[in-house]
Amino acid sequence: MKKIFSISILATILIVSSCKKGIEGINVSPNSPTDAPSDLLLNGAQVSSIVFYEGEWARLTGMWSQSFTGADRQYISLNNYTTTSGDYDGTWSTAYRGVIAPCKQIIAKSLPSNNKLMIGIAQVMQAQAFGTLADLFGDIPFSQAGNPEQYPTPSFDKQVDVYAGVQTLLDEAIVNLTSGVGVSPGSKDIFYGGDGDKWAAAAHTLKARFFLHTKNYTSAATEAALGISSSSDNMMAPHGPAYNSDFNLYYSFCIYDRDTYMWADDALAPKLLDATSTQNRENAKTIEEGRFNYIYLPGGTLGYSAIYELNVQCAADGWVASPDEDGFFGCTSSFPLITYEENALIIAEASIRNNDFAAGLSALNDYRSFLNDGGYLGAAYADTANYAHLYEPYVDADFETGGMENHGLDKNPALLQEIIEERYITFIGQIEQFNDVRRTHNAIGLIPVSGTKIPQRLFYPQSEINTNPNTPSQSPTDLFVETTVNQ
Repeated sequence: MKKIFSISILATILIVSSCKKGIEGINVSPNSPTDAPSDLLLNGAQVSSIVFYEGEWARLTGMWSQSFTGADRQYISLNNYTTTSGDYDGTWSTAYRGVIAPCKQIIAKSLPSNNKLMIGIAQVMQAQAFGTLADLFGDIPFSQAGNPEQYPTPSFDKQVDVYAGVQTLLDEAIVNLTSGVGVSPGSKDIFYGGDGDKWAAAAHTLKARFFLHTKNYTSAATEAALGISSSSDNMMAPHGPAYNSDFNLYYSFCIYDRDTYMWADDALAPKLLDATSTQNRENAKTIEEGRFNYIYLPGGTLGYSAIYELNVQCAADGWVASPDEDGFFGCTSSFPLITYEENALIIAEASIRNNDFAAGLSALNDYRSFLNDGGYLGAAYADTANYAHLYEPYVDADFETGGMENHGLDKNPALLQEIIEERYITFIGQIEQFNDVRRTHNAIGLIPVSGTKIPQRLFYPQSEINTNPNTPSQSPTDLFVETTVNQ
């Protein structure tokens, strides 16, 4: 991979996003440069966004969604839902100071020259960050965020109002991105190289994502039809072979930073994919061997006692034998942020929730065809000479009473359950998996690790509580209280 961002920038961000405490508030940043060209601000904001979506909160929500399990020290406590406000300081700061604030600066700098392309890119990135924060916390600073001079202690907007504001931001972004006006940031845009059409498609997929979260299924289907239509247009976080520079963050955590902290022992997700498990999801039309081995390492391959581990094998290590190299969490493996995979499954779910069984089945089969062609698997794992995979198209009868995929349900609910299960597997490692678990009221059937309920939100960070009197009050039990859209 080409050197796309400086070692010092990423190293600084990784330190901020670690488990260290004592982070200052988000509204004043004495350590940030006072000014920089828009393209460099964009580059830095995109690196921060990788840390936001792929880092600590992705691991945490992955444990709570049972794709992973905490195995050592504080990760055992986090796995058991024992957490405090101080656990959220770093990534909250990364989201607001590292992504949202510089995007506001980019917009302000681009307005005088009418650089609509740069404005649109920054708006999409802001919308993605705000929407993710609303997903995880509920009410958040939105309308007054990122303006510390005027609003040093920003108010918290209602979750539904944030979603509405995010949709407006994305509408404006699409207009700007498709205007043909502006100067491309080129290689400083590490996601799309300044391609406005690809950014616009990603914006439509984001609109579909957030409409799905707010249960506006008609609009979700409409936007997804305009969204990312090919995996070649996915927004992926690029990675490379250098520690403290461009490693995949899961790889960095599991191999270099905290190598014994997180496995997948006792997690549900690997059991659904493992043909030897009594809980596997395979049937006469589905074989998951390739996907299972791409994502997980069975049997303590790295020498640990865990039944399942994350597949962090990487060709750059030099000690890995072909074809088992460059797993989903490998050091150079790109990480999904906004994808065709998500877009296709939004169409499938939104269709069935709109009582259109035929459209939902067609969309799911289109996605299964993509998987059958190798899908998002690495080349070795998509090669059936090494790992078998099969995703034959379903037919109506498969979801009727007695069919292979009826889940004990009638036709429409059975197809919906299959789509939800496919989304659960597809989103392993991504925050969107946790959003689905809560949005569907645990339709996947997770058994809580502790107590009787899966966590429903994150705690507001201690740094915000200490510096912003507008932070809503919270109690330890609020961890299990649904946000407004999930009630």
